[in-house]
Amino acid sequence: MNLEIGFESVELGRALHSDFESVAEKLGEKGCSISLHGPFWDLCPGSIDPLIRQVTRIRIQQFFDLLTIFQPVQVVCHTGFDPRHHKAHRDLWLEESLAAWEPMVEQAELLSIPLLLENVWEDDPDFHKELFERLRSPFFGFCLDVGHQNSFSRTPLSLWLEALWDRLKEVHIHDNDGTDDTHLPVGKGTIDFDFLFEFLKDRGIEPLLTLEPHKEEHLTETLAGLERILARIHCPHTRAS
Repeated sequence: MNLEIGFESVELGRALHSDFESVAEKLGEKGCSISLHGPFWDLCPGSIDPLIRQVTRIRIQQFFDLLTIFQPVQVVCHTGFDPRHHKAHRDLWLEESLAAWEPMVEQAELLSIPLLLENVWEDDPDFHKELFERLRSPFFGFCLDVGHQNSFSRTPLSLWLEALWDRLKEVHIHDNDGTDDTHLPVGKGTIDFDFLFEFLKDRGIEPLLTLEPHKEEHLTETLAGLERILARIHCPHTRAS
């Protein structure tokens, strides 16, 4: 089983590079393919406060300094944009975000490691779409979190996919009933995973799938739910057992 490893301020502030190198070496010995998830709590790449932007960029750079150690297939970060708080300063937020991500994209290009931006609080795909259109690079793409879309967005999954499918390189898989980001097993909420995988199949794209259960027992339930869905899509006349 391959891993997506998340980093936050505690690890980035306290651990030594030798600690990270030891972990990366052990995972390499197991033949484990790795993707990485960057820090996000309280970070605001487009903040109107220059000191907040400075701290954010330092943390993100600390994270990017680990890429040569772990050699991930790709990395995921959050935009930090929350329309409930930042809508009044959206244009400034967009400009400052571009300034923050541009050197990170340049670094991603040099390492040939895609940098993906995940949706969280965004109401619709427009903020991501503008970032990708203004900062064009094959190493700058989209990570769709279907749980976040279902619980936080006002825009249907179909419109997110139509707007960003050509940038889609990863999907975070978990379920909920639309009221909160509860990370339920696939099939225990209201997310239309049949539509999702039908869409991916029709477009001929195969993004990396990252399972995000928050309980150990939910992993096997999620795998079973995915098996049933994929069986229906690829063998629609065969009932999964």
